[in-house]
Amino acid sequence: MLLLALDTSTRQASLALCTEDELLGEYTWHVGNNHSVELLKRIQRITAECNSTMKDIDVVAVATGPGSFNGVRVALSTAKALAFALQKPIVGVSTLDIIAAQQQHWPGPICSILEAGRSELYAACYTFDKTHDTNGGIIYRMRQLSDYLLRSPQLLANYLWEQADTWFGLPGKRELPLFLLCGEINPASRQALYAHMQEKCVFVNSVQAARRASVLAMLALQQVRDGKEDNLMLLEPLYLRRPSITTSTRKQPLLGGTSNRPADHSPAGPCETEREEGALRH
Repeated sequence: MLLLALDTSTRQASLALCTEDELLGEYTWHVGNNHSVELLKRIQRITAECNSTMKDIDVVAVATGPGSFNGVRVALSTAKALAFALQKPIVGVSTLDIIAAQQQHWPGPICSILEAGRSELYAACYTFDKTHDTNGGIIYRMRQLSDYLLRSPQLLANYLWEQADTWFGLPGKRELPLFLLCGEINPASRQALYAHMQEKCVFVNSVQAARRASVLAMLALQQVRDGKEDNLMLLEPLYLRRPSITTSTRKQPLLGGTSNRPADHSPAGPCETEREEGALRH
């Protein structure tokens, strides 16, 4: 089974082509705000370098966010277009799940984090159960402990403190495991989290936390094996907050805001009326 995995959730992007047992190719790079410009070129390059064609792809996997409003939509719209054109299954995986899965060897709780702007963080908490397959291979199964969260660093730290005892506390024992905090965390957020959690958390550095699309592909493969493919028409980005939308000051009078027209002024004719109607439509 050949999987193509796409992740442009943030200014870091990743793309992978792999089978169940072999990584054929992977790009992980700083894309900035050029998601739509660079993604298709990279897909064409990776398939050519791996001596594959688009028709060889069996499953399209895509990161669904949270993350950059535009970035998430670039990967998702591309993945849906490819799945539709190739008539292949599509599987969406949360970006926070991908971040956590890269640290699946950690024996305790994992909190994956992304910057959300406005001094807030996207976050979710996980733990992993380790089992073995019939051939002796290690299998890690993800258990999500929390909902997908949008919190300030202080409120997130408080949440982790409050929930830790519920998740891991034992009667008569107060010792709780360390939280592993990982993801794209800027220095200010990291400092705020550590100030509230101190010795109850450790951090993964940004290089080790960089998302890899091959991990996304393996999570998608598990879902395919569990019969959890997504509906192409219903798969949507995971947004925890509505995007910021500003109103053009130039069009504000046309949208019913404060106008600079004289109080007794009325539209001069069809031309101005059409402009007003067009502004309201758009």
